[in-house]
Amino acid sequence: MMSLTKLKDEATRLTAKEQRELIAFLVALQTEKDHDLKRKLAAKIEDHKEGNWMELKELRSKYGR
Repeated sequence: MMSLTKLKDEATRLTAKEQRELIAFLVALQTEKDHDLKRKLAAKIEDHKEGNWMELKELRSKYGR
């Protein structure tokens, strides 16, 4: 089994696209195991109040992507 240090080291060598894919995989894995988080995320996704949503353009400018 690979150590966490080795995994982190390998992650730094991934392309930005591969890193995003890895992040998505890890978040999905964590979400599947964490029922409280899964419930909270579902509630946020189902929230249709306009003031609680952010446009993709605004998100990118705020977080640099």
